[in-house]
Amino acid sequence: MNNSATVLVVDDDPRIRELLRSSLEAERFIVFEAHSSEELYKQLEEQSIDLITMDILLDRENGLDLVRDIRKNSEIPIILVTGRVDLIDTVLGLELGADDYITKPFLIRELVARVRSVLRRARISNSEAAPDTHEQTIAPSQEVLRFGEWNLTPGSRELRNAENELVSLTSTEFDLLEIFLNSPQRVLTRDHLMETLTGRNWHPSDRVIDNHVVQLRKKLESDDEFEWIKTVRGSGYLFAAKVIKTLGKNKD
Repeated sequence: MNNSATVLVVDDDPRIRELLRSSLEAERFIVFEAHSSEELYKQLEEQSIDLITMDILLDRENGLDLVRDIRKNSEIPIILVTGRVDLIDTVLGLELGADDYITKPFLIRELVARVRSVLRRARISNSEAAPDTHEQTIAPSQEVLRFGEWNLTPGSRELRNAENELVSLTSTEFDLLEIFLNSPQRVLTRDHLMETLTGRNWHPSDRVIDNHVVQLRKKLESDDEFEWIKTVRGSGYLFAAKVIKTLGKNKD
């Protein structure tokens, strides 16, 4: 049985597809290709895909529209492949739910590292996730991180609000929130957050952390006006609330 991860390369340039295919296959990934939305959806229907690399600028199609459509029904990890002039679109892609991005030209070693990092986070999320049912309770032995009326359970990868309703987070958003909750009321630099979250160094032009923080804020602050994640100018971010670690069942 082959346990290699499957990667779908979406790009309208056959040279780029061939480069990514040969490079990823050399690292023992199973690679499929698509140059259009039609081929993309056909591959997703016929194959079990673990990760997608998505070119933002496709011939006659917008890769960001495809990211939006995929996110309506799936949490499959997506890495955007973009030119440096497309950084504004890259920010939008992260807001739409992409997990990471890499700019052209790029080193193959960096691409492979990004793929492995995103896959690792996704696999942890999938292996530890519990069924998404409102009635589910948390086993007494599981740690619960409580902040305000919110409860986050790392073992089952769940976030519940004051009404005990599950709040949907991407794997990256969950990991970032867990980092904050494990170091509350402390300033965390973007360097620290990037290295902990992705295993790579942060660069001033890199908006990955900032945009995932934006998405977390939207989900945490939709029901109240408390600013859970504060921006510390020139430094990074601070999780403002007190966090209580407990063992036991979640609220009924």
